[in-house]
Amino acid sequence: MTLSALCSGLYGQAYAHRKDLPRLALETMLGAAGSGSGNLGTAGDGSGDAGAAGGGALSSRPLPASVGAYAASLASRTVCLTLLAGSGSRWVKSLRQAQNEGLASAAGIDPEAPRGLYPVRDCIRPESGGEEGGRIPVAAYSLDAVDRLGHHLVVVRGYEDRIRAEIMEPLGIAPGRYSFFTQEAPFGKPLGHGDAAWQCRELWKDADYLVANFGGDANSPLTVLASLLALDALNAAGERVDFLLPAAPVGNPGYPIRFDAAGLPLSFGHAKLQGKLTAEGPGYTNVGVRVYRAKALYEKLSSIHDRFWRDGTGYDIPGNDPTGHEFALDNADAEFAAGTAARVLACAHAGELTPAKSLVDIPAFESAIARVRAEWDEVQPRL
Repeated sequence: MTLSALCSGLYGQAYAHRKDLPRLALETMLGAAGSGSGNLGTAGDGSGDAGAAGGGALSSRPLPASVGAYAASLASRTVCLTLLAGSGSRWVKSLRQAQNEGLASAAGIDPEAPRGLYPVRDCIRPESGGEEGGRIPVAAYSLDAVDRLGHHLVVVRGYEDRIRAEIMEPLGIAPGRYSFFTQEAPFGKPLGHGDAAWQCRELWKDADYLVANFGGDANSPLTVLASLLALDALNAAGERVDFLLPAAPVGNPGYPIRFDAAGLPLSFGHAKLQGKLTAEGPGYTNVGVRVYRAKALYEKLSSIHDRFWRDGTGYDIPGNDPTGHEFALDNADAEFAAGTAARVLACAHAGELTPAKSLVDIPAFESAIARVRAEWDEVQPRL
């Protein structure tokens, strides 16, 4: 079973190999280095070819002997972009309703604060609070999932002091390992996460890889690790891959993925962005984590902005809800899928499909993230 096959024709078998994927990626990269095949160019030279971004100068630097060493070798070449800039209309509506009803779960919670700051059960630090456990913000799980895989770039609209005090410090993420970026809202509201990534492009364009996630999702560190290593290993082995999307099977996907006969993605849907209902019937959906070759993403976002930005209104992207004027990362993903440089790694944990988008989602989020983190606690020592 090869990594390439699990990211193409045998994508349906990827989940069965989930816990072995980081090691399989390591073996793939080492195999490419040992055979002298693949693209083993100079890392970070800015050329943007598959060799430069994937595999790096393997012939001139020590090869990693473990998954941990492999991940560490990529960390200096990777930026982890976490979107923590807003609360969302569903969150605000549910929170205000709960406050009007006098529910204890909403007492003292600022409706304007990012929903990622809402306190939930702490499964990251078991020692934090006795038998009942301590509390930690929702977004701590998103930031911890990408921690030590690259420099943290956190997109915000205020609340930096709370994020620093309630998430970064408890997780031991030192100031030198993260940066904040404020997303501008030229017409009174943010215009999507694609626009956020484009706005802060100068802060990540010189990286080899960019990992993107959101401050309200039940991200698995194992999914993120496997995806980043897989992207690097595929490029090292000679495949030109600009974008890798971890996915999970689901009954009615809100973000349906269509595959061609070879198991490569044909399209990535987004029901809300496109003003549609969720797809009917079983399929695969993304779980909010994306891994890109940074140079390729930089070029793609710049191209979309140049083609579809309209002064005075925002974006006019075909297929998007015309009333939103938004630019989502999904729009870039769709253009990657139109070529041959996108891959899906259908390895994501089912618990990652349980984001906290409204207050009523919190119990399910806590249950799901507990399962996700229990798996990570089991797997991590063996990597």
